[in-house]
Amino acid sequence: MKMKIILASKSNIRINLLRNAGVQFTSIGSSYDESIVQAEYMKVEQNLESIKTLVYKLAHEKAQSISKDHEGLVIGCDQVLFFNKKIFLKPKSVQESINQLKDLNGNVHNLVTSTLCIKNEREIWCHIAVQEMKMRKLNDEYIHSYIKSMNDHIFSVLGGYEIEGKGINLFEKIGTDLFTIQGISLLELLMFLRSEGYIK
Repeated sequence: MKMKIILASKSNIRINLLRNAGVQFTSIGSSYDESIVQAEYMKVEQNLESIKTLVYKLAHEKAQSISKDHEGLVIGCDQVLFFNKKIFLKPKSVQESINQLKDLNGNVHNLVTSTLCIKNEREIWCHIAVQEMKMRKLNDEYIHSYIKSMNDHIFSVLGGYEIEGKGINLFEKIGTDLFTIQGISLLELLMFLRSEGYIK
């Protein structure tokens, strides 16, 4: 009997990564409102450990909200961009996106990603990863041109970039795990699923 797997996300990137790996699963978006917790973290300076706590909490709550109503293994994920003691969320306006890219311009920032599994409302596995990203030096003209080329998609990605698309052009160096950078620690997750008999 095949055990049911649920991804607590409607992210096309996460869905495609998991699907391309041959995992059979259902995607269900979580109703958990992460904005309240995020707002609290934006009020004060943060450090890497507090950001790890944040992404863990968000991933856990998303998966938990699905596990309450659905049987099976629920995969929860969350990601936060951390730079200069503060978190960056998806930009809500063109100006905010410009400001974010100007801040990140020529600097190193971290993408902190949590991937975990919950079954019967109990967490059974968790992996938190930090990826170091270095943006190349960009002039204002390039930043404006890039944002214009992204259209409204700029509002659906952290820091206004996605590494698997045009966003790769913003970088001088990226971290070592492309899957984690894209929002899910896929290799570690597949190892866990294999060890528990969910996949072969």
